[in-house]
Amino acid sequence: MNYTNASPEQLHEMLKYCMDFARTMLERAGEFYPFGATLSQQGEVAAVGGYNGEEHPIPTEIYKLLAGEFESGASSGRFLGVALAANVNVPPNYESPFPDALRVHIEANDYARFIYVPYALSKKGFFRRHREVEYGTPFAVEIAPSFYGRASNG
Repeated sequence: MNYTNASPEQLHEMLKYCMDFARTMLERAGEFYPFGATLSQQGEVAAVGGYNGEEHPIPTEIYKLLAGEFESGASSGRFLGVALAANVNVPPNYESPFPDALRVHIEANDYARFIYVPYALSKKGFFRRHREVEYGTPFAVEIAPSFYGRASNG
């Protein structure tokens, strides 16, 4: 498959979408299930959610469901890039101001990273309590590709 490259700006657009949606879900519910974003061949970012028919699914099952869809879309050339977001604990070997993080697996041709966005969730307000999200400084970890560039000579 001959892939077109996604621009850094397009990859950032997917990351920004994931950060904004995660913030919204954390403020509303205090947590979120895995979700993602795709980048079409035309350069448009689209939101992607997963549903396996269960009211309270196991998050790893939703993650695997979305990963399968992203792998299929990447190998068929339908997606120029993908972003798969999950609510994780920051691995202890990374010095992070907060133990919780939004982890976004961003991948495109010749690019595969976990972007960790550490966060703290607090409750504010005296009479009307609401959740507030504070993001720490994001950091990237290079990873082996899962969706693009794997040996696929078929």
